[in-house]
Amino acid sequence: MSMDGSIADRPEIHLGEKEARKLKEAEKAFLSRPRVSIRLRIVGGFLAGFFLMAAAALVNLGLLYKARSEARFLKVADSLLFDVAEARRFEKNYFLTGKGIEQSFSRAGDAVSEFEGETVTILSVAGRESLLALGRELDDYKTLLGECRDLELGGGVSQAEKTTLEKGLGLHGEAALRLLRDLSLQKAGAAERTLILAQAAPFIALLFLLLLIFWMTHLLAKTITQSLARFHEYTQRVTDGDFSPITPVKPYHDEFSDLAMATNRMLFELRAKEAQAIRAGKLAAVGSLTAGIAHELVNPLTNISITAESLAMERGGDPLVARLAADISGEAERADAIIKNLMSFTSDELAEKKPLDIRSVVAGAARLLENEMALHNVAYDENIPSGLPAVFGSEDQLRQLFFNLLMNGVEAMSEGGTLRVTARRLEGETVCVEVSDSGRGIKMVDLPHVFDPFFTTKPRSRGTGLGLTLVHAIARKHGGQVQIESIEGKGTTVHVCLPATINVESAPTLK
Repeated sequence: MSMDGSIADRPEIHLGEKEARKLKEAEKAFLSRPRVSIRLRIVGGFLAGFFLMAAAALVNLGLLYKARSEARFLKVADSLLFDVAEARRFEKNYFLTGKGIEQSFSRAGDAVSEFEGETVTILSVAGRESLLALGRELDDYKTLLGECRDLELGGGVSQAEKTTLEKGLGLHGEAALRLLRDLSLQKAGAAERTLILAQAAPFIALLFLLLLIFWMTHLLAKTITQSLARFHEYTQRVTDGDFSPITPVKPYHDEFSDLAMATNRMLFELRAKEAQAIRAGKLAAVGSLTAGIAHELVNPLTNISITAESLAMERGGDPLVARLAADISGEAERADAIIKNLMSFTSDELAEKKPLDIRSVVAGAARLLENEMALHNVAYDENIPSGLPAVFGSEDQLRQLFFNLLMNGVEAMSEGGTLRVTARRLEGETVCVEVSDSGRGIKMVDLPHVFDPFFTTKPRSRGTGLGLTLVHAIARKHGGQVQIESIEGKGTTVHVCLPATINVESAPTLK
């Protein structure tokens, strides 16, 4: 039977508030910890490995790009060295033979043009200072060669001018060559180291990946094996009879925490079902016993009633005898009523099975208590909508069920109050009736025993302890269930949920 949250199963009714509080505290302790699932850690490990390899790939690409830049720089430097060396060769030939100034100037121009075209490459590898120094030396060298060529074309160069120009050209040309040689040697070594790093980077990344995999595997294996070992201890503890809830030992909340909470709830529910089974066994045993006793007591009680009536008739003039005879008859009738309740409790038969309007059944029970409610100053508030599915069963027994509930509610409000009855349709073709009072309520310690035969919170002179037992038995015979919610000092609500039927043909067979 489907039920919603308002009448959800409450095992604390069967095991007590203390055990329920332990379960709730254990669940709260688990849920208060941050969620770090095993799945999240596995995904995190794979992501860490992916990012490690991605970083290694990026580093390797960077190294290869650097090596390529350095290789291009070496090519440019070699070309510049050749141009400047050729310019120097033609320059020296000019000062020796007076020929070659044009070829020297042309080679120097080629070097400057190539330098300007490869500025970015030189800057990225050699740096800004080397770029500026090399560019300055090349420009100065080309400028002096230009001046020498112009003087030569203008009519010749004096010996003094040649000496000055030769000295300046030698200074700047040699400086350019020295810079290019130094940079070539330096960057050749750097390019070699870069290539070595590029070759070693994948293996280094692979080593770190293996360490990461080992660490993650060790961590997960440790988590799983330790958790399994703890659950082995828990099962051994349960085997030894210790059903105390599992409490968290880790600073976080993972799938094993969910399993622990489910295990706590399972053990709690199993114990609750065990308590219900024990109660059912007690009810069956008490039913068998009381059925036999009730049958045996019917005849003696009948004889007592007849004898009391006869005694009253024979000694009718004696007031004391009449009063005692009336007391005997009253107590015999009370005992007879108890026996009838016992017979109803132990009976497995349902008479006159038919579709019933639950509103009519509850109204019939309420009419029997109108005087009692007026006497106790109890206001009756009924809110049962029309159109509810019919309940298939015994009208007399269901009226007895709701009569007992309404009577308990009235007796719980000795100083007056409101007795409220509502009903609604739940999923799965179920009709649920709620009977609420604003009386004294039931102590939590007494809740697990309210359906036990002969258990009562009333004085023995006012109750037999069979009311709720009979309610539970009737509901069970109709395929329904009863649950109680009560707060001491504020009132009690009893939920009676019964399977409904749309018509007689679809009704279940009740026995």
